[in-house]
Amino acid sequence: MTARVPRAQAVAATGYSQSTAIAFGLVTAIALGAVLFPWFPAGVRLHIGDRVPWTLISPRAVSYDSAIRTREVRDEAARAVPDVRVLDPGVRERQIAELDRQLVEVRRLRADGGMPQSLQATTARLIPGVALSATGAQLLVSVSNPEFDAMAEEARTALGRTLSGAVQENELAAARTRASGFLSPAMPAEQTQVIEQLLTPLVVSTLIVDASRTAALRDEARTSQPPVHVSHARGDVLLTEGQPVTAGDIELLGEARLSSSGARPTDIAAAVLVAGMVGVAVGGYLLVGQPVGLGSMRRRLLFVALLVLPALAAKLAMPLLLPDHARHFLVYALPLAAAPMAAVGLLDVGASVLLTVLLASVVSFVVAYLPLAQGDSTMHLEAVRAGMAIVASSLGGVLVAARAARLYQYLAAGLAAALGAALALLAVWLIDADHRWVDLAWMAGACAVGGVLTALIAVGVFVLLSRPFGIVTRVDLMELSQLHQPLLRRLQDEAPGTFQHSVLVGNLAERAADRIGANALLVRIGAYYHDVGKLVAPPFYVENGSEENPHASLDPLQSTRVILRHVSGGVEIARREGLPEPVVAFIPQHHGTRLVAFFYRRAAALDPEIDPELFRYPGPRPQTREAALVMLADATEATVRASNDRSRDRIRAIIENVIRERVEEGQFDECDLSLRDLRVVADSFATTMNAVYHPRVEYPEPTERERTARRSLVGRVPAPPATAIPPATRGTSAEFSEDTPGIAASDSD
Repeated sequence: MTARVPRAQAVAATGYSQSTAIAFGLVTAIALGAVLFPWFPAGVRLHIGDRVPWTLISPRAVSYDSAIRTREVRDEAARAVPDVRVLDPGVRERQIAELDRQLVEVRRLRADGGMPQSLQATTARLIPGVALSATGAQLLVSVSNPEFDAMAEEARTALGRTLSGAVQENELAAARTRASGFLSPAMPAEQTQVIEQLLTPLVVSTLIVDASRTAALRDEARTSQPPVHVSHARGDVLLTEGQPVTAGDIELLGEARLSSSGARPTDIAAAVLVAGMVGVAVGGYLLVGQPVGLGSMRRRLLFVALLVLPALAAKLAMPLLLPDHARHFLVYALPLAAAPMAAVGLLDVGASVLLTVLLASVVSFVVAYLPLAQGDSTMHLEAVRAGMAIVASSLGGVLVAARAARLYQYLAAGLAAALGAALALLAVWLIDADHRWVDLAWMAGACAVGGVLTALIAVGVFVLLSRPFGIVTRVDLMELSQLHQPLLRRLQDEAPGTFQHSVLVGNLAERAADRIGANALLVRIGAYYHDVGKLVAPPFYVENGSEENPHASLDPLQSTRVILRHVSGGVEIARREGLPEPVVAFIPQHHGTRLVAFFYRRAAALDPEIDPELFRYPGPRPQTREAALVMLADATEATVRASNDRSRDRIRAIIENVIRERVEEGQFDECDLSLRDLRVVADSFATTMNAVYHPRVEYPEPTERERTARRSLVGRVPAPPATAIPPATRGTSAEFSEDTPGIAASDSD
């Protein structure tokens, strides 16, 4: 009935209308046109402090008065003028006042009779501004009051006389020596030393800067300097490689017209034409090829990004690496093949091949119209070499990456990309008139580096961009397959029967998916999570072992609403837990638009006219082969488990009946599942279910010797509690049977 979805129906499903294709091509052309606009930052976007990446030669004669260099020379002349300083009379009064404050603090300490002299001396040293030694502080607090007054008077007099005149900063040492000379010779030496300690920090410069006079002299120095004239002949070296860039250098580049961002009209027209052709190519591919890998807006934007970003990287890097007069071939270390390699995992093989061709064409064009390429005969051969290297490396990486099942296999894809680039370079090298044997070593090194970088970047893009663009990678699926995931752990704890059912469905569907070429890993993960909605009310599902029948108090319609809730509730739980949308899609699609047959039949027995639509799952029908496999595996596992007869013939009949019912109901009309696929699925299901329910050998009764040995152990091994031994009837097929009165065995109907 539904061998394969017709081509017209598939086209309608993807929605690639003519307007969509035009919009896709237009967006691509605009984005690429912005990248290809003939503006190159290399060598003309230097900033102050940058290192010059290469030696810059003047393309023309330059002669001008440099405003920046003139300002630098004049500023240097102004800085050479020293500050004009004048006497500040207030300094003497402020310093004497500070001395008086310190002496008042010392007198207060001396007057405190309850404080030991040792503590007074220690506290005196802590007075702000005081710089006394331990001996000096002890002397200051221990002398008699007349001696202290005499020392204070001598200190005030010496400080006042020292600061009466001009004291410059560079004369402070001499001024402090003069202060010591103003002390009375009759004063004991130890008291003189204490006064010197007090005065040393108080002797400061008495001069201040006269701002107005200083500014006037510096202005005069500036105006006395003539303008700096800069002159360079054509071909002169303006800046050497590695030289730090100054403001004057930026001005020089501007005068030499090396910092101009202007572009010739012919270059702009060529860039627009190339971007337009690429836009037509991608739009035509979308309209004619109807690729599944570009089935959403986000995926199409990802394709544009994987084309535009490498083109931008090539445009920014090429001026730094070409022309390659040193023949080091470093341009081929650029990991441009990473974009097609990432596209094969994120989109599909067709999109990655198209991306390869377009990227090679764009890069060849960039090489051909580089500013340094004009008039350089070697650049035409370089454009051919670049295009061939990108095609060979990208296709080599794509062929290996398309079969990669683990991230580490992208390393092999990177090596394949390196080998492809090396072969392309070798082919062009053989016809290059300037080829040298040492070139082979440089080419091999550049290709090896490019291959490793390509693998690393492709893996990074593959991992980082998959989730934002709605693409589920194998890495994501492998993480979701871990049984310790929070949602699966909840199933184990709260709905153990549902969990075991989901695992069996996963094993059943995964094997079938592998045999028909579907995504086996996605099928298994979808099966694991397809019934998470039963966490809303686990006891309402018989596989979870409820002691009582919760449906006994509900009418069939109410029970149906509970059963239907596991679909809508499952979607809510899955999205709340952050499951990828392709995994969430299994929840509503694994029942499609079928009836909840158990409760519908009970309701129809009471009211034959009841509307069956009240008992129908909301759908949609399976949209992919993977969802269809989970639908079949879910129903097959539940039905076989509920059957008392699990012989090979009965299991085969159950499987074929399950498939026939869903085909007749049109559940597979919206997915690409052929009749041949269904036959392979039936064979796979039968093999798996027979392995699960294979007959076991009946063990003979224990011998008398075994019984005697067991009796000898009685008393040495504690008997298990009675509750630890389940009833003999626990786990029989009757408990899980769909025919158990009043209990919905599963939602597989």
